[in-house]
Formats: sequence, C-alpha cells, structure tokens
Amino acid sequence: MEARLEYCGNYIEITDFHHSVDDEKNGNPYNCSFDIKVRSGVFSGIADGCEYDYHELQKFIKALEEMLSFKGKKVTFVEMGYGNRIEFNCDRTGHIKISGDIRSGIGSHILKFEFMTDQTVFSEFINELKSL
Repeated sequence: MEARLEYCGNYIEITDFHHSVDDEKNGNPYNCSFDIKVRSGVFSGIADGCEYDYHELQKFIKALEEMLSFKGKKVTFVEMGYGNRIEFNCDRTGHIKISGDIRSGIGSHILKFEFMTDQTVFSEFINELKSL
C-alpha cells in the first residue's frame, strides 16, 4: 500500500506500508512500518524502516484535512523510529510548502528538502493515506 503526493516533479511518498493490528491491540505504538521516498528538485532519498502509531496516523490525516479547510496553517509528521520529519505549511491562498528531513536507516545520510505545492493535489493524497 502506498500514498503519494506529487506536484511539478517533486513528490513525497509513503510505500511498503504495513499495519500490525495485533501490535496495536497489545498497546505497542510501533504498530506501523513503511518507507518514505522524497524527490525535491534534483535530489531524492529514501528513509527505510520507518515506524509510527496507527492512531497517530489518523490524527495526522485529520490535521491535514483541517489545514486544507483553512482551520490550521501547519501540520508536522514526525516518524517514531528515526525522527524523520515532514512539515506542511499552508498560506491563505492554498499554497503549501512541504519541507523536512529524512535519513537512511542507519542515519549516515540525511536529505533536507523543501518544495511548494497547492491544495489541488491533497485530496487524492489524503484518500490514499486513509486507505493505508
């Protein structure tokens, strides 16, 4: 399963998503695993072996929806395993700056990125996140 947000050749993608319902039921917050792929300009990178809590993912999706309806200006996603961070900042006209940093599983490589997009590409991305 995957979710991809792409705009003008730049993208952020959640791939190889797995959710362990048993881990979630047992209270383990590391109940989701996935990779994050980013392309920003000519640079790209993959953060593999990421982990997150499914309940926090649902809160993240809701926060993105609120941002798109101008009830919030900023949403930050911070992955639990390695601290990979993605920030979404929306202005009053619907332009959204996506920025952050991702690192390889062992942390020896770090990609800091930033690119602009607009809200037109978010509805499909949110629907894909919901289907994870």
